[in-house]
Amino acid sequence: MRKAVLVFVASAFVSFTYAQDANFDVYKRIESDKVLNLSADQIAKIKKLNREVGAKFRAIGKSNLPGYEKGQRKRALAIEHKAAIRKILMENQVKTWESHYESIDYNDGMKKAISDRYDNRLEQLEKKFEREKEAIEDSDSPKDVKKEKIKVLKNRYKAEKERLKQKRNAAKHSKG
Repeated sequence: MRKAVLVFVASAFVSFTYAQDANFDVYKRIESDKVLNLSADQIAKIKKLNREVGAKFRAIGKSNLPGYEKGQRKRALAIEHKAAIRKILMENQVKTWESHYESIDYNDGMKKAISDRYDNRLEQLEKKFEREKEAIEDSDSPKDVKKEKIKVLKNRYKAEKERLKQKRNAAKHSKG
């Protein structure tokens, strides 16, 4: 659910950003941009590339892969698509494209996604700890045995929580 909301918000932001530019047609994307001064040949190449990539995106979406794997493959395909568009554009067009449309740093988005994944894992860890703690408390074991088991469980929980926090922070601050 959290990912769906994040995707919706990001899509809304991108749509809003593009809607602010009178020279950009959201439905035709880069090939309709007047600021880039694309040649007819460049427009044709980009349209062909977009059709090919669109088919690949749909194939990934329809595949039986797990959601995470689909996301990874789609991200990799998007990076390849961006690189292919760069090859079609001239140097000055690439600079205009990047300054005009890429104000959102891709790596920042990836760092946020990775950070969110660790946040989800931390949340799951806490729920698991609470379930196991309740199971120990509800058991028929003597009070001192319960206390010792909870202490061991709490130490394991704290160590794993700290490990996940360190990995999340490393992902947030990595250059990438």
